[in-house]
Amino acid sequence: MEAASLLFHDAKLILLIMAFLMSTNITNSVPTSPYHLNTKLIHQDSILSPFYNTTSTIADRANQSLERSIARLCYLKAVTMVKAPENIRGVMFAGTASFLVSMFIGEPKVHQFVWMDTGSSLMWVHCIPCIGCNTYNPIFNPSLSSTYYELPCNHDPYCAAHCDHQRNWCTYSESYADGASTSGNYATEKLTFLVENEGATTAANIVFGCGRVMNEPNREINGVMGLGYGSESLSKQLGTKFSYCIGDIADRNYAYNRLIIGNGAALLGAWTPLDMYLNLYYVTLDSISVGGIPLAINPLVFQRTARGGGVIIDSGTEWTFLIREAYEALTNIVERIVGGALNRWIIPDQLTMLCYYGSVNRDLRTFPIVKFHFRGQTALVIPKENLFKVMGNNRFCLTVNLANGNTPTDLSIIGVFAQQKHNIGFDLLARRLYVRQINCQQI
Repeated sequence: MEAASLLFHDAKLILLIMAFLMSTNITNSVPTSPYHLNTKLIHQDSILSPFYNTTSTIADRANQSLERSIARLCYLKAVTMVKAPENIRGVMFAGTASFLVSMFIGEPKVHQFVWMDTGSSLMWVHCIPCIGCNTYNPIFNPSLSSTYYELPCNHDPYCAAHCDHQRNWCTYSESYADGASTSGNYATEKLTFLVENEGATTAANIVFGCGRVMNEPNREINGVMGLGYGSESLSKQLGTKFSYCIGDIADRNYAYNRLIIGNGAALLGAWTPLDMYLNLYYVTLDSISVGGIPLAINPLVFQRTARGGGVIIDSGTEWTFLIREAYEALTNIVERIVGGALNRWIIPDQLTMLCYYGSVNRDLRTFPIVKFHFRGQTALVIPKENLFKVMGNNRFCLTVNLANGNTPTDLSIIGVFAQQKHNIGFDLLARRLYVRQINCQQI
């Protein structure tokens, strides 16, 4: 049944895309709005994802999610080191990221899947000719697009230090934490985003990286959509605001995850100060409560200092990682609530993880709400469904892990499991992060 459902979905998606590419009524009837891009986010385990695997089990998906998050943690810790190379970016390839964006580039339009990354700024896609490319969708051929324009060497600010004078184009080079890399030239193009039942939204003259050389063996992506705060980020090119809403990741049929960039971004609920550093988004975490009772954690352990540390809210990490003092305070109370009723399940290579034999729905029916309280009057509300991850038959784990260190400068990361059923809004100009618990169908 699952395979039949997937085939039906693929046929429906292909028909939708073909109709979109062949029709001029949709694009001509919808006003071009370069300051309001509204599109769906596709979790890589979703039935909507090109990487959806009909044979993977709950245990497979849970373990892959954990591996992705640990890889992302290692990357984020590396880039926040004082002497980290400036061009190191996140691990954003198939199997190591969270959310995809479906879009079209150029004219005629070429369909692409790119990874959303709030931890980098540049948007890039593979371009013909391309050395080392291996993608899910056709590679974009800029020579066939009437809206493609290469940025010449005298174009500021992108050519300040990097230029290929022989070809007279601006160049970029990105290195990734898993050893992969991409390089090519800066250009501008038209991007088109199609939202089912809403039509198309187009943004013209968007600066992006046209990837000509890829070192990414066995990878099948089209590119990366960087939403950091650098000048080349879409979040800056289309204004200074963006938002995303994450629903139920465990529901592979969930279709309401949403990304909005520009003036129409959903800035909902209360706000907390947003700090931007090393292309990452930091928040001030004041406290953590369980059932309304604050844990005994010194808020100073969450502060970013000249030596590192701090708390990042991230779209590429699924599990949450806390500095040791906070992690132990949380796990102690969880063990006090759960440990008397359920037996511990030990994962040999993850000895610090808190896991149990049992069922979240059956055995944790009365587990209290956990909240991450930020500076101001806003908080992430984390019910048991988000706080615990089913790892297979009769096994589950706490989705909060130790940040793998013993120093007070360790980084804490708030991942997307904790952000589920929330809308997260970024106002880069005002330096505010808006957080609101909401059903994403309402966005």
